[in-house]
Amino acid sequence: MKRTYRMQRGFISFSIVGISLILWVFFHKPYPLLVEKINLIQLPHVESNIFLTLAALMLFGLFVCWSVRNKLWLGMFYSLQHYSLVKRIRRHIKDARFEDERELDHRFVILPKINILFDDNRTRKSGKVFIRNSIKFDKKLESMRIDSALSGYVCERNYLSNDRDYYIFEFYSNELEKQSEIKTINDLIVWANKTGNEYELRLDERTTVPFHHMGLVGQTGSGKSFFIQMLCEQTFSKQVQHELFIVDPKRSDVYQMAERIVGKQRTADKTNAVELIKNFHQRMTERQNELQNYFRLNRNKTYKEAGLPALILLIDEFGALRDSWKTLSKKERDEVDSILADVAFMGRQLGCILWIATQQMNAQTMPTAIREQLVLKIALGDSDEQTYRTLFASSVNIPPVRFSAGKGIFSYPSLANVENPRLLVVPYCSFLK
Repeated sequence: MKRTYRMQRGFISFSIVGISLILWVFFHKPYPLLVEKINLIQLPHVESNIFLTLAALMLFGLFVCWSVRNKLWLGMFYSLQHYSLVKRIRRHIKDARFEDERELDHRFVILPKINILFDDNRTRKSGKVFIRNSIKFDKKLESMRIDSALSGYVCERNYLSNDRDYYIFEFYSNELEKQSEIKTINDLIVWANKTGNEYELRLDERTTVPFHHMGLVGQTGSGKSFFIQMLCEQTFSKQVQHELFIVDPKRSDVYQMAERIVGKQRTADKTNAVELIKNFHQRMTERQNELQNYFRLNRNKTYKEAGLPALILLIDEFGALRDSWKTLSKKERDEVDSILADVAFMGRQLGCILWIATQQMNAQTMPTAIREQLVLKIALGDSDEQTYRTLFASSVNIPPVRFSAGKGIFSYPSLANVENPRLLVVPYCSFLK
């Protein structure tokens, strides 16, 4: 079996320690007896503690090197976990023959430098593995999957560092795939406020995003309605009085919640949905006029800096709603599509946010001009391939995971791109049942 140079250094170091201890035992006990019994020659006096000191210094040096490499100052449990993960990755890379072999020495191999950074050094639920890049192994590292080497963790995505010197593999603990339960509305508010401010929403244990245009896809039984209600409850709990306009053509749970909380004036089914959408657009026009002087004096600012609440238009079952508009004249249908596109294009800076939820997504259920502006994209439960490709990208890479209710994938700039969406595990809000 080929050894790495680190293994060889360890073997030599522990051999020196072992030999030093053997010599210390020999010169501490048997050697003085030999000196007394042998009279023909004068044996020199040997201080046995020299060998003990050598062994102690060698062990101390090994401990210092191990401590620095595994960041002992962050705690013993951190160091042990860091050591275990790095050791497993090194062994798997060596077994996969990724090593850099020297041409004139085939006994030893050089492995790329590996470092691990946890997002939270205390909980260690997620983090990044940094593997040093090289010309020889660039393609291998790009396509390498390290999940099997991460005991208790799952690799989510990999990419090159900005300087191209390292491949970075993001991972998370498989404990995060377990859906947590939130039993009361107060628990939900406390949970959301741990990571979110007045203009942010917490989606799961790892993910908090600002208010933005959202496209949500989920078939029956995916947990879509619970997720929508969770987002609404978070929005209502903010100290800033955000305004929601809610359309639910099927008059389901979302409609009942909307009537109870926002009132009938800002709630609609399929019969008065167009009217509510036009009212929202009128409200956006008023907001635009309201902010003109502020934007003129404060360049590159948004409604948040102005201290204004968000205006959110939530449309549930958008596919069914749009299908019901077939009875309208073409002029009316085009007008509604134009209004929604206007909100999607212009609304973010003004704080006019569009949330659209549907069971399936394709070119017929949602116009491309609107879909492309939905920055936050979420798919809960299992969906068909066309829906994934339409919502995210034609080259989307779906994680090989079984998606049950409340589990899915999402993309959002700086967190996960549309080609490689990230796993989303929404907490189960049992108080909504």
